[in-house]
Amino acid sequence: SMVKIAFIWAEDEAGWIGKDNDMPWHLSADLKHFKHLTSGHPVIMGKNTYLSLGRPLPKRTNIVVTRQTTPIEGVTLVNGVNALTDLLANYGEDEEVFIIGGAHLFASTMSLATVLYRTVVEGDHHGDVKMAPIDYRTWQKVAERHLQATESDPACTFEKWVLNVKQN
Repeated sequence: SMVKIAFIWAEDEAGWIGKDNDMPWHLSADLKHFKHLTSGHPVIMGKNTYLSLGRPLPKRTNIVVTRQTTPIEGVTLVNGVNALTDLLANYGEDEEVFIIGGAHLFASTMSLATVLYRTVVEGDHHGDVKMAPIDYRTWQKVAERHLQATESDPACTFEKWVLNVKQN
């Protein structure tokens, strides 16, 4: 058995996850949810996602998958998915690591994930990057929590999915 690898992201009802290298919405409840789940755990991201954050996330090991070799302070650089799986092999099976984006990294690590934390944001927010396709027939939704819209934030639903072990 190996480390638990979770995807965590927010997408709207049209599948958008990004716009101009940022989120297409403002959703403070989702940022709180993200912080609560990922604090104390390694977070893994592509170069553009790191650049959009602008700094390493505090209280978390920040791993950036990139061909860049110039060191970034407070960040572990790995130069591709193979190097990432080598690195993750060092973690115990009780550890949960979070892949936080973007779309290319989600697509190239899809076969590694066993847990999905998906926030579905109500509406179509007209982004420019869509989530990598996921075949939900191989997944089971185990938790769901809906939040009503507020004056500043759209409604959203927090979902947790686990990989179906009953696969043939």
